Amino acid sequence: MNGGIFCAVSGHGYGHLSQVAPILNHLGTLDPGLRIMVAGKLDRAVLEKFVRVSFSSDPAVRDIGLVQNDPLVVDLEATRLSYIAMQHRWEELVTAEMARLRAFNTNLVLVDIPCVTIAAAHRLNIPSVAIASLSWDHIIKAYFSLDDPINRGWWLRMRENYAKTTLALLPQPAIMGDTFPHYEVIPPLASPGRTRKGELRQALGIATEDERPLIMVNLGGMPSNTLPLEKIFQEIRYHWLFKETQLPSMDHVHAIHAVEPWPFEDILGSVNAVVSKPGYGTAVHSAVLGIPMLYVRRRVFPDEDPICTWLSEYGIALEIDAETFASGQWHTPLQTLFRQVPPPRPRCNGAEVAAKKIMELLGRIDIQ
Repeated sequence: MNGGIFCAVSGHGYGHLSQVAPILNHLGTLDPGLRIMVAGKLDRAVLEKFVRVSFSSDPAVRDIGLVQNDPLVVDLEATRLSYIAMQHRWEELVTAEMARLRAFNTNLVLVDIPCVTIAAAHRLNIPSVAIASLSWDHIIKAYFSLDDPINRGWWLRMRENYAKTTLALLPQPAIMGDTFPHYEVIPPLASPGRTRKGELRQALGIATEDERPLIMVNLGGMPSNTLPLEKIFQEIRYHWLFKETQLPSMDHVHAIHAVEPWPFEDILGSVNAVVSKPGYGTAVHSAVLGIPMLYVRRRVFPDEDPICTWLSEYGIALEIDAETFASGQWHTPLQTLFRQVPPPRPRCNGAEVAAKKIMELLGRIDIQ
C-alpha cells in the first residue's frame, strides 16, 4: 500500500478543520493519487463540507482543547479534569496513535494541532508539519494558573511534544511565540468562496422586492446558549440567518440548514454581514470575501489580538462590547459597519504555500 498523509485535527469547533481543508484540497490537485486520512472528533458529513478530495476518516479523540457548551463560555473545571484524565492515559493514547500511523502506512503527519499525534510521529521517526495560528499551550496558559503543579505538568508535556514538530507553518494572523523551534510564517488560509446573493435569498424564500439586508449570526462550530435570540427576532429591519434549528416561523428569520449542502464560504460570501466572534476561519473568510463583520470578543482567548489587528487592516469589521452583544440592539453598529470604506482584500494563498512545502518534505516535487 502506498504511503500517505495522516492529518490530525482538533475537534474544537470547525476552525482547525477550516485551516487544513484548503491545504488538503490543494495537495489533491498537486497529486490526485495522494492518500489522505483526516483524523479527529468531527462528523464525516462535516468533513465532507470542507475537504473536497478523496480521504479516509478516523473519529477518535486526540486532544481536549477547551471544554465548551457555548462558543463564548469555557467550562474551566471540566477542561481541567479532562486534561488530568488525559495525562493519566498519555502513554496509552500515544501508543494507540502510533498503531494508527503504522496501519495507514503514514509518510507525513499534518496536525492542527493535537500534540498526541506529534508525539506518536516523533517516536516513529515520521516527519510532522503543524499548522498553527495558535497552539493549545498558549490557550492553557491564558486560562489556567501555571503556579499549580498539575496545570504546569500538562502544559510542559504539551510544549515538549510541540517542540518535536519537524516544521510549524504559522498562517497569518497567528500567535507568535516560542512553542516551535522550527517554523515559517505563511499567508492566511482560506477556501475560495462564491458570491451567490440572489440564489441564497431565493433559497431562503426572501421575496425579490424585499431589500432588507441578510445578516448571518454564527459564533462558530457549536450552537450558542448566549445569543439574545428574542431581542434579535424583534428587529425586523433585517433578515437573520442562524445555524440554530429551533426558530420561530417569521418571514425575516431563517435557518442555515435550508441551504446546508452549500459550503460555508459560499453562504458567508452571499450575506450582507456576519455577527460572530473573532475566530480565525470566520475572520479571514469575511475579509477575503469582503463581507462586513460585527464581532464580540471572548477576551481571554489569546489569538484574538492578532486576528483583530489583522481585521483592522484587511477587513470591514467593528467590535461591539459584551453588553451591546447581549442587548441584541445591533442596528446602530451594523449601520456604522456598512458605512466603512472597504480596504483592499488580502491575498490568502497560504494553502498553496503550505501544500508545496509539504510536498517538498515528502520529496515528491522540486520546489524552486
